[in-house]
This record gives sequence, C-alpha cells and structure tokens, in this order.
Amino acid sequence: MRSKICLWAIVLSLLPILSYAQNQTNSPVQELYVKSGMDKQLDQLPSTIQSVFEESVQEDPNAQKLPKDVLAAMKAAIPQSFAPERLKGTMVAELSQKLTAQDIKEVLQWLDSPIGKKATKLEEAASTPQAQVDMQQYAASLQTSPPTSERLKALRQFDLAVKATECAVDVAINAQVAVAMAMISTFPAEQRIPPDEISRRIEKNRSAIEAEVRSQVLVSALYTYRSLTDAEIQRYTEFAKSPAGVKYHSATMGALKKAIIEGAVRWGELVGKTIKESKGHSEA
Repeated sequence: MRSKICLWAIVLSLLPILSYAQNQTNSPVQELYVKSGMDKQLDQLPSTIQSVFEESVQEDPNAQKLPKDVLAAMKAAIPQSFAPERLKGTMVAELSQKLTAQDIKEVLQWLDSPIGKKATKLEEAASTPQAQVDMQQYAASLQTSPPTSERLKALRQFDLAVKATECAVDVAINAQVAVAMAMISTFPAEQRIPPDEISRRIEKNRSAIEAEVRSQVLVSALYTYRSLTDAEIQRYTEFAKSPAGVKYHSATMGALKKAIIEGAVRWGELVGKTIKESKGHSEA
C-alpha cells in the first residue's frame, strides 16, 4: 500500500473533479468537461502517477533492481504517456457515449446554479499548492476543534453520493496498475504478467487503501466546504443522487479509469522503445 503522503496527493488531485471552471466551449460535452473540472484534474494526473512511481521505487525491492537508466527512462516517459490532451480525448469520448443530451443538460444546470458556482470557488481555492499545505494544518487542528456530528453526517452522505472515496481509491489502484505495467514492460517477454493479472493482484489491497483514503477525503471535504452550510451540502448531495447525477459520476469514474490504463499502455510502449534504442546504441 502506498504511504499516507502519496495517498494524500491522490485525494487532493481528485477534489477538483467537482470544481466548475467557467470557460465556455463549443459543445455540451466539451462544456461539461471544462465545467466539471476534469481539465484541471487531468493536468495533475502526470504528477500523481510520478508520485506513485517514486514511492514504488523506494518500497519495491524488484523495482530497485532495475538499472538506473531504465528507471530514469520510465520517469521521463510519464508526461508524454499521460499527456492531458490525450487523456481528454478518452474522457470526452466516454462521456459522449455514456451520457445523453438530457443528462448533460441537467448536469450543466446544476453546475451553473448558485450553489454550484459557490462550490466552484471553494474547490478551486482548495486545489492550490498552498491550500494543500493549509489543509494538513487544518487536519491537525481538528484534534482540538472537532466538527459537529451533524456536519460529519452531512459530509459522509455527500461522500457516498459523489463517490469521492470510491473514485479516489480507483485512481490510487489504477495508478499502481499503471506503474506495475510500465515496470513489467522492462522484463523479458516470458516474464511479463498480463494486465488483468496485475489488476487482480493490486485489487487485493482495495479494502486497506479505502480505509485510509476515506478519512482523508473527509478531512479534505471539511476543509474545502467549511463555508457551506449543512443545507447547502444537502442540496449538493441531492443533485449527486439524482438520475443525471448518478450517471454523471459513474461515467466520469469509468472514463478516468480507461484514460489511466490507456496511458499505462503508452508508457510501457515508450519505455520499451527507449530501452531497445539504448541497447542498439550500446551495441553499435
């Protein structure tokens, strides 16, 4: 399981998926992509993958056995493999297939509502590097100034409705799958494990990861939405539970998972190509 620092970074990178940048685009699904904050989340994904990669190298004895030039090639290939524009293509295509025009219309109406716009500013403010430092200090302050039971109940219901913890765990697991796939691409063909088997093995850690992530998501929500009333959080939760809200969050999670796996495949291909070219130069 990844360290608390790595999981914290993953959780924080997820929160902006519910932020609502106000840029306008030409089509409803493109507008949804921007207003949902997916553009900002995917901008952070390469650094999230890199964090998981660095943690893996430190903790996995097999990873430490890889030559330094191979590890360097793997790290250097992350930005290209998980380039936001390439991930965007997958996300938009998946949302176009999974959401109807009416679904998108209803989600956009929520994003443009007063509470949606208010939440926008809070979520965007919470996604800055300084806010992430402040959030950890805020977490420490909860020991002496704990939230009310009503607040905790409202935010836990919100978490279940928007599937924040579930999505954070999925990103954590799929980031680990991506790293494993890239590392295995450096092995001889006969030693490579199929992607499905990699996923199955890492999935065994889901319950342990979820236990840790859930508390971190709660702290993040307490910090981010601290100026929202319980009633406003309830309104947010009601939207998430609506048919359009349920479909939206489900489609987003599926699209994000697909985008990460496709990036992992590109990563493995780039690493393999780099290693092959390196060997060719050394033999010349």
